[in-house]
Amino acid sequence: MEFVNIIRSEVISNKYDVLWEDLSSITEGMQPKTVLILVSECEKDSVEDQQLLKMLGACKLTDEQYNIIRLQKDQQIAWHRLREKLEPKIVFLIGVMPVQLGISAFFKLNEPNNFGDCTWLPTLSIHELEQFAEVKKQLWISGMKPLFIDNPLPV
Repeated sequence: MEFVNIIRSEVISNKYDVLWEDLSSITEGMQPKTVLILVSECEKDSVEDQQLLKMLGACKLTDEQYNIIRLQKDQQIAWHRLREKLEPKIVFLIGVMPVQLGISAFFKLNEPNNFGDCTWLPTLSIHELEQFAEVKKQLWISGMKPLFIDNPLPV
């Protein structure tokens, strides 16, 4: 009987190795906070970043309530590592797909979803939200307002 080494076989591709990497360089200086915002293609101090900060302000969120991690398009990062380090209760995915976090789950866009002891709010990228006013409105009415305004977070 021949045994297959699944770690170095075609069964598991090495593209998933990133899900076991240390995240200390990404989470450096961050402390556990209630909300974790994972945003795609949103450079600090860019136009998209200003729009992100307006969105968070509309939700009446303060810096003490959230951490922001900026990802490149299709960049993968390990959810289990983020959860261990940052202990979020709410995960706001902006242009980030669950598969990028090593999660195989389907979430309803622009609505709160319960998964893994967290509430997840997935939506399109900031650039896409600016292009589609109806989607942006749906995000506010069905997602952001019920999650952050109707049930304010403790400060």
